Amino acid sequence: MLRSQSLRPAATFAMRLASFVGVLWAGASPASGEDAASLKKVFANPPREYSTAPLWVWNDLLTDDQIRLTLGDLAAQNVKQAFVHPRPGLMTPYLSDEWFRLWSVALDEAERLDMNVWIYDENSYPSGFAGGWVPRLMPESRGRGLRFEVVKQPAGVGDDVLGVYAVSGEAATNVTAAARAGQVPAAERYLIVRLARAPDSPWTGGGPYVDLLHPGVTEKFIQVTMEPYRQRFGDQFGRRIPGWFTDEPHLAPFGAPHWSDHLPQAFRERWGYDLVEHLASLHLPVGDWKRVRHNYFQLLLEQFIDRWAKPCYEYCEKHNLEFTGHYWEHGWPGGR
Repeated sequence: MLRSQSLRPAATFAMRLASFVGVLWAGASPASGEDAASLKKVFANPPREYSTAPLWVWNDLLTDDQIRLTLGDLAAQNVKQAFVHPRPGLMTPYLSDEWFRLWSVALDEAERLDMNVWIYDENSYPSGFAGGWVPRLMPESRGRGLRFEVVKQPAGVGDDVLGVYAVSGEAATNVTAAARAGQVPAAERYLIVRLARAPDSPWTGGGPYVDLLHPGVTEKFIQVTMEPYRQRFGDQFGRRIPGWFTDEPHLAPFGAPHWSDHLPQAFRERWGYDLVEHLASLHLPVGDWKRVRHNYFQLLLEQFIDRWAKPCYEYCEKHNLEFTGHYWEHGWPGGR
């Protein structure tokens, strides 16, 4: 079943409409009845690039008739563009030849109805795993996070443990080596920091969400997702296909603070001290915890911009696409 949703791109539409109004109004006199009448007329029937743009959910086993019927129904309501949004329940194989054949049907019908069709970059969300293709092609891309456990006495310090910290009052001391040897010093309590990996999930194509900071992940995502659209429909980029919508790419795939294997080195290069020595400060108010947390999140933000946002934006700039969507702004980056 195909259905339309119009709430999530509302902010995008509002910004685009405000920009349009500004262009229309520039240089016009507020007292000019003629200009006001012209503006009112355009508002009554805006061109397609300023029309409402709902998320158009593609799931089930799609047919040509469904696509034409839905676009015709939208056009009849003066909805002149839509974001093709794959969702769980999709039976047509994502990014398959059949998928792109149906996209061709949508573009042909959009041309007939004078509509736009936008690329939504994922099968489900959050963006980055390409419907499961990225982790299958690049197993090392599996997302990572930190798990914290406060205990009275550390035991069973396995390979998944990044650090063990003796906590007394407002101080925390790294005692990992001693804990591995079974000789931890006395303390009020201990904090164990474990490395956890994103689980496989039906929501993420049967695989895990990915580590967007791992070298090459964004490039693999673009290669798997965007390049097939460009190879088939590149002549429509900037025309019937205005751009690329990304949805909630983030760094906390299972609610845990983000971890990448390169973070300790990057942290030392950026801030001049050892992150692993201070991991306890990410969970407990111990040591100079405000500074440590600020430095940690600042580094994540800088790397997110450099390793995800910029490559996506630069791809769009190169290929005449708008880059829109929304990040995980309501809880960035999802950890503490």
